[in-house]
Amino acid sequence: MLRSLGPDSGPRYGIRTVCDQLTDDARKCEPAYYADLERRELALTARHPYPHTARLFQLTARKGQG
Repeated sequence: MLRSLGPDSGPRYGIRTVCDQLTDDARKCEPAYYADLERRELALTARHPYPHTARLFQLTARKGQG
């Protein structure tokens, strides 16, 4: 659909790659644990194969010339 509109497709990012795999929600409320979890999410967001295992994804595009 995006290609028909003319933009150049950009990278895909996985969202909630690690967080949803962890079942201990109480630990996610601990500031140090959450900060580490956030760092891991950001580190894996575009690394193969993690975007394919994420709960959600984001596809970016750049407006094509013309």
